[in-house]
Amino acid sequence: MLLSIAGHDPTGGAGLGTDLAAWQAMGLHGASVCTALTVQDRRGVHEIVPTPPATLRAALAAATQELAPAAVKLGMLGSDAVAAEVAQFCQQVDAPVVWDTVLGAAAGGDLLSASPATLRRLALASTVITPNRIEAARLLGVEPWQGDGAPPASWLRAVREQWLGGPRTRAVVLKGGHADGARSVDWVCTRDALHALSVPRLADGPGGRVHGTGCLYASTLAGMLAQGADPLQAAVEAQWRTHAGIAGAWRGAGARAMVRAGAMPGSDSFPALSGDTVDDEPAGEARAFAALRRAPGLYPVLPDADWVIRLLDLGVDTLQLRWKGAGDAERRAQVRAASDAARARGAQLFINDHWRDALDAGAYGVHLGQQDLPGADLRALREAGLRLGVSTHDLAELARAHALRPSYIALGPVWPTTLKAMPYAPLGLARLRDWTARCKPRYPVVGIGGISLERVAAAMDCGLDGVAVVGAVVGATDAGAALRRGRAIAEAALQHRQACAAARD
Repeated sequence: MLLSIAGHDPTGGAGLGTDLAAWQAMGLHGASVCTALTVQDRRGVHEIVPTPPATLRAALAAATQELAPAAVKLGMLGSDAVAAEVAQFCQQVDAPVVWDTVLGAAAGGDLLSASPATLRRLALASTVITPNRIEAARLLGVEPWQGDGAPPASWLRAVREQWLGGPRTRAVVLKGGHADGARSVDWVCTRDALHALSVPRLADGPGGRVHGTGCLYASTLAGMLAQGADPLQAAVEAQWRTHAGIAGAWRGAGARAMVRAGAMPGSDSFPALSGDTVDDEPAGEARAFAALRRAPGLYPVLPDADWVIRLLDLGVDTLQLRWKGAGDAERRAQVRAASDAARARGAQLFINDHWRDALDAGAYGVHLGQQDLPGADLRALREAGLRLGVSTHDLAELARAHALRPSYIALGPVWPTTLKAMPYAPLGLARLRDWTARCKPRYPVVGIGGISLERVAAAMDCGLDGVAVVGAVVGATDAGAALRRGRAIAEAALQHRQACAAARD
């Protein structure tokens, strides 16, 4: 159960209603306790009636009597007495607390009047705090932050001293919706790191800023923490869903635009995680790697050049060489032989990890894991026309891959794999289907990990453009027969999808 402690918006654009709608869209159960009734519309907030502290206390007890909250989201609090009551409750809750520091409405109006002591108690009780720039400047007592770059050192110092010094607070997200620039950047601050998440900035509607975005962001983040995500993963999901909610906002004639809490995130709202930017370009603005010539379909991962040549002779046109042998000279020879053979047949051969050798050999592309990205010369690979495939295992890695704009994204492990120990839990088909849909139509998607021939159809049915197989072909008694069977299943899935798309058009 997720618990929203927030105000009631009679227009349905923010507050408790948005929190509950966001959790419903995520498949989570939400409960709510109202901190205040408001009278507000597109012209502003006209009246606030805080809940009496005794009533609030009783409502909190009733809400948590049968089910303990898996996470708590704090929104508008309205008065110092209410804020103090909420702070005391949160200090006793054994669950993540997300504090959306609501100070005012988009249309105007002051929504929180609390003493410094009460604000300090709220901060100490919070796991993640999610202010926009205006709210952060007011609460931290710092000068307004101008420009599109990283937060000034004075801001980071204030954030870490005032908000990240307590035992419970794990992150502060300085949201970028009130800044300028082509991209909206949210800065995720932890005790020892600073991450930038960015999406294309969307234009405000006729009625001004979209109403309810802060509520959707914080409630989504709380929902992710309740499911075990860390703050960075949760922030990626929050930005993704909020951007989609703004893009699909409810817009009525003469009314302010209201965020669509149940909007499903897609590739137009894909967040980019900086830190692995290319050529000093801002995250999400790097030039894209060259596109694939065709969908991968069945995508064998092979141990040496002999296997590559063998499968090329059997008609395979998308392959990967994953050389794990010893010796630099032998490795370079393997990459060169496989690349020459693939190029002669017009095949899409990706070299796993060894990007320098792939560049020297004029390979079609490289496939890199997350740990290999920081050390790779991505600019050289891109300028040479090589394709790039990137492995991803979680939301933060997806956002990091998107910042590089690769030729395809690999998702995995889909199922448990016995070939090597994986620190990641298997995605499963439901999550594979969700994440694949989010990458479309921007990126082709390849599934990898635990995919046997018997599982190819189920994996491809999730919308994949290809499935990477290792033991399913190399470990088969009859590799040729296994290859024909796997390719037939994958090609049938791709042809069926193309026929369905043509029928829709």
